[in-house]
Amino acid sequence: METTTLQLHKQNFKFSSAHFLIFNKQSAERLHGHNYQVKVNIVVPPEQELNKEGYFVDFNVFKKIIKTKLDQWDEMVLLPAKHEDMKFTENGPSLEVRFRERFYVFPKNEVLRLPITNTSVEQLSQLLAQHFIAEFGAYGVQKVQVSVEETRGQGASTTAGL
Repeated sequence: METTTLQLHKQNFKFSSAHFLIFNKQSAERLHGHNYQVKVNIVVPPEQELNKEGYFVDFNVFKKIIKTKLDQWDEMVLLPAKHEDMKFTENGPSLEVRFRERFYVFPKNEVLRLPITNTSVEQLSQLLAQHFIAEFGAYGVQKVQVSVEETRGQGASTTAGL
């Protein structure tokens, strides 16, 4: 049986965000940023026929979905909403963040509280893979692989399926 995989590795599939990684109960990185690069592989379902023109779906359909999601994360502070030591208080247009002995105040509209326990590339790739498989399912896609690199050659991939 043949399997066809669409590979979308565009230069503009990127987002620049601040975060810090939490290692354990005593240790965490300092707040810093990355220029993340994202790659998306879409497995064409084996039972899916290519259309009469010989392709599965116009790449632009998937590229728009990917770019829209990454733009939502661009130039944001990414924080793990599900970590037990993260405490958030909204104060007007500000978001006060307490993490153990640390205290931050950010403009509320520049922070994304993600439904994860850590802002690792592993969990970022999982979130993106879950989002993309849900979106791409409308086109018959049943499996997607998403890679997130925080620096060239250093990242994680997640494969998600329906």
